[in-house]
Amino acid sequence: MKKAAVLLALALVVAFIGIAVFSPHASAQNNLPSSKATAAVNTAVSCKVSNATSVDIGAAPMTCKDIWSGNPATVTDDNFVTIMSVPMKVSNSQSLFATPSLVTGLYTNTSVKTKPGSTSTATAAGGVFMRAVLSTDAAGKNIAQIADPVGLCTNDILGCQQTSNGSFGVVLDSRVQTLSQTLSDCVVNVTVGGVAGSGTCTFDSTIDLILKTTSAHTYNFIFPNVGQGVYYVVVQVGIDSNATVSGSGVAVGSAAFGLGSLTVESVRLVHNFSF
Repeated sequence: MKKAAVLLALALVVAFIGIAVFSPHASAQNNLPSSKATAAVNTAVSCKVSNATSVDIGAAPMTCKDIWSGNPATVTDDNFVTIMSVPMKVSNSQSLFATPSLVTGLYTNTSVKTKPGSTSTATAAGGVFMRAVLSTDAAGKNIAQIADPVGLCTNDILGCQQTSNGSFGVVLDSRVQTLSQTLSDCVVNVTVGGVAGSGTCTFDSTIDLILKTTSAHTYNFIFPNVGQGVYYVVVQVGIDSNATVSGSGVAVGSAAFGLGSLTVESVRLVHNFSF
């Protein structure tokens, strides 16, 4: 009987060691101390560009290559990229305030060439939008909560940007640049010796408009009444661009983001707080 008890004790020790060895992530999360604040930084740079051009003008003048520090970032199913992620241990009746800051840039270039009797239009667009989510993994794939006010977004609210999959982010930068030109037909009347004559005229008109901006933005996200547990506060960014040409022209739309920082603070809001 005594030998059986010893064997049972050894089996329990081996099983415990196996859990510790094969579940290091869970153990690390459980050992995470409670804290009032945390922070993270972003040094990754990403850019997205769209080109459109007519045959008679030639190739669009800009290309853009994604550049990342370290390994390439993974894009989520709803077209967001995780740029900052920090673990946070939350006790009962706690809320989280997340304040990310990010440098963004937009580049739009529109050029049109118009002949008499025709209209040409070039449109270029770019945008950067952000959201903060509470996730059970560092990559932000298993989302437990989307921070407000993005969690309250609809298409009717100014500042809410919807992705192709229906998810929302807050707009940090957005631009739509349209250049349009119309030339009427050229009519020349010539009178020679009192007899009406006719003539011809030929001319082209080319107009080019380029805008480039870089700016820094800060936005406050709120996770009210977060349940007890260990979570990752994840900041995700989406970038979008578009370019179209009608008639004769060139359009380039590009958006980028780069240097950023994140601070997260655990707070206790008033009892039964809700928006």
